[in-house]
Amino acid sequence: MKFSILSVAAAVVAIATAAPLTKRADSTSAVVGYWVPWGDVPVSALDMTNGFGVMWKGAASPTTITIDRYYDGENIQQLVTRGNAAGVPILISIGGWTGSQTFSTVAASAAYRTTWINNALVFVRQNTNGNDADNPNGWGMDGIDIDWEYPGREGAPCNVISPQDSANYLQLLKELRAALDLEFPTKHKLITAAVRVQPFDGPGGSPMSNVAAYVPYFDFISVMAYDIMGSWSAVTGPNAPFGTPPAPGDPFGFVQAINSWRNAGWPAEKLVMGTAFYGRSLTANVNMDTQNPITQYVPFSPTVPKGGPGDSQEENFYCSEGTGWSGQWKWKELRGGPLASGPNSPAAGWTRHWDNQTQTPWLFQPSTKTYISYDDIQSLTVKVNQVKSLGLKGVMLWDASYDFNGELINVLNQVRGPTPTSTVTASPSSTITTTSVTRTTTAITTPPPSTTTPSTTTSLPGGPCVGVASWNSATAYATAGTKVTYGGYLYTNQWWTQGETPSAAAWGVWTRGAAC
Repeated sequence: MKFSILSVAAAVVAIATAAPLTKRADSTSAVVGYWVPWGDVPVSALDMTNGFGVMWKGAASPTTITIDRYYDGENIQQLVTRGNAAGVPILISIGGWTGSQTFSTVAASAAYRTTWINNALVFVRQNTNGNDADNPNGWGMDGIDIDWEYPGREGAPCNVISPQDSANYLQLLKELRAALDLEFPTKHKLITAAVRVQPFDGPGGSPMSNVAAYVPYFDFISVMAYDIMGSWSAVTGPNAPFGTPPAPGDPFGFVQAINSWRNAGWPAEKLVMGTAFYGRSLTANVNMDTQNPITQYVPFSPTVPKGGPGDSQEENFYCSEGTGWSGQWKWKELRGGPLASGPNSPAAGWTRHWDNQTQTPWLFQPSTKTYISYDDIQSLTVKVNQVKSLGLKGVMLWDASYDFNGELINVLNQVRGPTPTSTVTASPSSTITTTSVTRTTTAITTPPPSTTTPSTTTSLPGGPCVGVASWNSATAYATAGTKVTYGGYLYTNQWWTQGETPSAAAWGVWTRGAAC
């Protein structure tokens, strides 16, 4: 994940559905969220969420984990307090896009590893010196999230890299796990990581075919299955595809990432899949609404347009990559602009499309030739159902401050609900049933393909449920406003869903109507 401002990023292993705190129910599923203090959502308003300590070359030592204790200390304390009250683990995330500069140097040295581990343990120790002390000796967090971007490959241009990075990373993990278990013998402290869509690179520079040796030292890893295509790509394309984009798109995606890690020996119960609460924009060289056939893969201008209102041209202090717009649109910015009328209702001058192969929406504005790729309720529902069907650990989001009225977090929280009986399938070789892209200017777009059997109609003597089909767990209810009967009531779906049992929960996909 990319960030441009130094601060603490907090990772929370489960997110509740509202800011008021209640103890969450026990579950083996996880919703991991990242929170950053510059995201204009205060800790007190969080549904519950990780922050960044940065390792950069300008620090006094490669082992230094830089945070601003005056700026970040109070936030950390509030996060820990709220996390304890809600039964939600709070971890410090160390690294990030421009905060991973010295990981390679540290991991390669026994002395540096020892010092770095001691520095990292400060975040999980109890603070007896007090927050105002020159050197607080603990923050009381529940674990350490390592966001090394990336072992064996450069990532940001300031990073030190080595062919031995992955081997040294394993040694660092072994020593970190031993240190945590020694110091906290009665309370397990978590070790997690944010990783890319392919396993760690081996000494030859290619992804490793077997990563089983790393499994014992991680409680889970979160795969950053986003930033797949953007201004670095050859053509426009999805930021966070479910299925793998066809050529000339970049050959990565949500399902590809699952397959790559699982095939390399990573267990399902320790695999969390990342999602993006933002999209990216580019300026196309053609009118994407008038192509035949319509496709989201077209040439684009090398100058990235301004994204949402929060987009910035600020140069990164820790690792300069130049200035310029990122083109990023947060979900809440999309809902306040191009999608202000509703998640599937583009504003005047915009067209919403749905790509069946990658299971992603995209927007286009012909007057400016602006293309925006993003995730929404419909596409995230597909991903959540896939995670549930495959028995994975859970889902992750970047970042919590980007949501709008809890719309996307509510979708991710459904990973903790009943497992669907079927799901959309895809693979790196693309087994999705169609590659067509469907254009729409109406409120509801063409649904994802479904091969399930329609449910049967229930015959009732009278009342509002006459002629309405009974809910069927195997049916994909693709069009919002579809009515079903279940448990003696009439229900209406608010967005695409499959396998989600109708209930009267206020945050769910189904709304309950009259009794039958």
